[in-house]
Amino acid sequence: MENTRISERIEAPLDIKVTWPAAQQVKRAVTKDFSDSGAFVLVAFEPYPPVDTEMHLQLDGLVLGKEPPVLKARVVRVTDEGVAFRFVRDEAE
Repeated sequence: MENTRISERIEAPLDIKVTWPAAQQVKRAVTKDFSDSGAFVLVAFEPYPPVDTEMHLQLDGLVLGKEPPVLKARVVRVTDEGVAFRFVRDEAE
């Protein structure tokens, strides 16, 4: 299988919150890796979100005394281990 990633992945366990607004679910999770374009998150949902579902990712806790930004992300792949996300950039960026 050809690697189609556009950004280098960094393996780093970061505590995050994953919010699925449409299902009104919030889960605490840990990243397996992330890049400029997305992240793989070790998280379990019941049921799992379908591919292309918009969700929100946010570092869990304050960063330098401030609330971290909420990042929009879309599900691109679901495995037994977790969910792969692609970050959604606003049109204005």
